[in-house]
Amino acid sequence: MKNFFFLITLAALFTACGGPEGQALDSSAAEDETTTTEMVASVQYNVDPATSVVNWEGAKIAYGHTGTVAVTNGQLIVSADMIVGGKFALDLTKMVSSDLEGKKAIDLIGHLQGPDFFDVEKYPMANFVITQVQEATNEDGRTHDITGNLTMHGESRSITIPAIVSMEDGMLKATTPKFTIDRTQWGVSYNSTGIVGLAKDKVINDNIGLEIMLVANK
Repeated sequence: MKNFFFLITLAALFTACGGPEGQALDSSAAEDETTTTEMVASVQYNVDPATSVVNWEGAKIAYGHTGTVAVTNGQLIVSADMIVGGKFALDLTKMVSSDLEGKKAIDLIGHLQGPDFFDVEKYPMANFVITQVQEATNEDGRTHDITGNLTMHGESRSITIPAIVSMEDGMLKATTPKFTIDRTQWGVSYNSTGIVGLAKDKVINDNIGLEIMLVANK
């Protein structure tokens, strides 16, 4: 009976935390990166690192952390007013905590950048290369579904990201709602929920929450 109530309590803790916000995106094997970026009628827009950012969120059972990671460069290829290709890069050595300050923030970012997680000494950059773009058919605010290969921690996986794409004052803007990816699919398995016998206060949600905001100029 005691074991039964322990399991109920543990389940309630997982439910209460809920993990990072957003739609969970599954990944699959990386796709061919031969895209339509060489189309004759295409125009290249260069991503502006100063106005582009990726927000991240991670969580344990009882609490979570948030922050940003710098977008260093990228290009979005447009043809007939539609994105047809492109890529952008994230500098994981420039991760920042937005919910902690001082030593706590330094310790958190140091751990995330260390061998337990993203191991930035070996893998300092993450990259997303677009392989396919489709106009969205659902009426949920998004305008496109952008498929591409996300490479981080030495692994490349294909994901399809919902996006809102617009042209404003000559600038191309591509943003996403909050979404999540399973870090273990990229080989980042430290204190995963799948580890048997791990103390509950050590468990870290497998999902990483992300929110992308890109601004690009012709």
